[in-house]
Amino acid sequence: MPTCQPAIVLTTCPNQAEAERIGLLLLQQRLAACVQYEAIQSQYFWQGELCCDSEIRLTIKTAERHYPAVERLILEQHSYDCPQILLLPVSGGTEGYLKWLNDNLASEPGEL
Repeated sequence: MPTCQPAIVLTTCPNQAEAERIGLLLLQQRLAACVQYEAIQSQYFWQGELCCDSEIRLTIKTAERHYPAVERLILEQHSYDCPQILLLPVSGGTEGYLKWLNDNLASEPGEL
């Protein structure tokens, strides 16, 4: 298995059920090694209006090689017209954690 370039993907969902459904699909397809869920309050502009909503933030632990598949899955499954999907490259981490991350991801998107 190739060594991964670790990455974090951030997205938000309107509720816990949608967040967990997306997270579970990412895990089942081994596009993510871990997904964390946090309740947050978001303020933002949407169609010229200032909005304030409760959301669930997903912190998705993955590898850069999986980003296109992660993005595609989120876009296909998400209820928002324009969901936040941000890729954050990771410049380092403990050797043990990075090994665990690599060991728990598919070698290539689509491989289990």
